[in-house]
This record gives sequence, structure tokens and C-alpha cells, in this order.
Amino acid sequence: MTVLKIELADIAFAIDSMLAAVALAVTLPHLNLFGLEDIGGINSGQFTVMLAGGLIGVIIMRFAAHKFVQLLEKYPQLETAAFVVVGWVGVKLLVMTLSHDKLGVLPHDFPHSTPWTITFWIVLVGIVVVGALVGLKKNKEIENH
Repeated sequence: MTVLKIELADIAFAIDSMLAAVALAVTLPHLNLFGLEDIGGINSGQFTVMLAGGLIGVIIMRFAAHKFVQLLEKYPQLETAAFVVVGWVGVKLLVMTLSHDKLGVLPHDFPHSTPWTITFWIVLVGIVVVGALVGLKKNKEIENH
């Protein structure tokens, strides 16, 4: 069961690293790295940032997995909060995609607007705070019984 938890944490944080790298990469100017303009349909600079983000995430998780498992064993509700955070970052990427000029579902400037930015950060901090408070409350309930 511990190995499964470690692997699930690895996957969750690797996905989180990739989503963060994608979010960063789409804001970068177009670069021509390695003499290649595009790799797999995306700019070579963006591809490099996304690849590095994924690799760095996996490497960090290899070294930090034990600490994360200890934290998850003490506060198992944090696992749910972590998955919700990853999902919320996914919503941000969806908003950015839907506002792309070629799709035009949302206005182009919407992902960079003050209301969306404030909403994103309030919800993100709220997820973390609620996850932490629920974890602390559950631990107190267990200790009191």
C-alpha cells in the first residue's frame, strides 16, 4: 500500500509539474532551439520548458517521495487537496486554451484579466487552506478518540 501511495504521489506531482511547465511555456516568446522551429506541433522553446518541467518534477519526487508519504500518512486529506489543486491548475490551462485566438471561445485577454487572476488565486489558496484545516480537524478527532 505504501508503494502504491508513493507512486500515486509521484504521478500527481509529475502531472502538476507538467501542468505548471505548460502554463509557463505558453507565455514564452517563440524560440528556435536546436535548429528546430517546432517539435510535435509546438514551438521548440516551449517543448523544452515542458520536457524540463516533467523531468525535474519526476527527479524531485524521487528524492522527496518519502517525505510526502510521511506527510500523507499523517494528513491523508492532503492527498485529496493535492489532486484538487492539480485539477484547478488544469482549469486554468483550459481557460487559456479556450481564449486562444484560433478557438475564440473566451476573449483573448480573459486569462490575464484581473478578475480571473484574483479568482484563480483565491480558489487555489482556498483549496490549500481547506485541505489543511480538514486534515488538522481529522487528526484532532482521531487523537481525541
